[in-house]
Amino acid sequence: MARTRPKSTIRRYRFPAALAITATALAAGSSATLAATPPTETAKTTQVVEGSGPDLTRLEDALRQLQRDKLAATFLAAGSGQARDGAEQLEAGAAELAAGIGQARGGSEQLAAGTGELAAGAGQLKDGTSQLRTGMTEFQGGIGQLGDGASQISGGVDELVAQLLPLKSADAPFAPEIAAALIQLEQLRDGARQLAFQLNDPSSDFRVGAAQLSDGANQVDSGAGQLATGSAELRDGAGQLRDGLVQLDDGSGQLTEGSRQLVAGLGQLGSTAEQVSTSVNGVVSVTPRASLTADPVEVAVAQPLGEGRVLDATTMLALLGLGAGGMLLLVAVGLGGYRWRAARQAA
Repeated sequence: MARTRPKSTIRRYRFPAALAITATALAAGSSATLAATPPTETAKTTQVVEGSGPDLTRLEDALRQLQRDKLAATFLAAGSGQARDGAEQLEAGAAELAAGIGQARGGSEQLAAGTGELAAGAGQLKDGTSQLRTGMTEFQGGIGQLGDGASQISGGVDELVAQLLPLKSADAPFAPEIAAALIQLEQLRDGARQLAFQLNDPSSDFRVGAAQLSDGANQVDSGAGQLATGSAELRDGAGQLRDGLVQLDDGSGQLTEGSRQLVAGLGQLGSTAEQVSTSVNGVVSVTPRASLTADPVEVAVAQPLGEGRVLDATTMLALLGLGAGGMLLLVAVGLGGYRWRAARQAA
């Protein structure tokens, strides 16, 4: 069974595909219109128009057609001028956008570097807190061993004191020395008992403080682990942000260049339309409006536009459609490529 394409992928490329289809259709239609317009060469000729008959009717029809062409050329010139103003604003906005994206790209690179260092430092901190936690576990075990030793010392001192007490009460010549030794042994016994209590009894200040210290070490180790995980995620996110801004910066450069070319093309289109309008004005101004009873006159029936294709209104609109189709196709390709790169980056 053939594998179906996910709906998310279809939605992702639906708009660029529609733009590409529209651009292709517009460019194809404009090209067909240009191909259907035969190239002609016009030359300034002079004919003798009779004062009556169908020749004047044909001349009037030709003049009216020229005036309609002039009106279309005037509208085309005005529209191309407005379009050029809009394209210039688009170019300026694209330049500002490119500058802003360039600054954001530099900031994202610094952010990526900083988060990388932060992640490395957090990893080292996690290693240190793990060692601290291990040390606290060993310290707790050592406290138990010390408590056992202190209990044994306290028991031994108690036995020694019990053995020396009878000698203290006897009239032995060394009784004063035994009494002094017993005082020191009793002090040692009291200290050993206190040490055994602090090391063995969970309610003692030492054991309570050691337990709090162990809990604090565990919390520090857990927090360091969360910090290391968050720093790694932040580092990865900053890297993705940097890569996305790099692609966006490249795309903004292409947008700026395309806007510049659009401004230049619209300027040429407006100049050509103005030339057409001026040429039509010249034809109309030198052509007399003879009446049916007028004498024969010499009139100019064509205005030279140079060799090549006659730039009438249809040709102008076809050229404009061809340029717009190419621009839409460029935008569709750029948008599709950007979404493809974004999808691969997300994957």
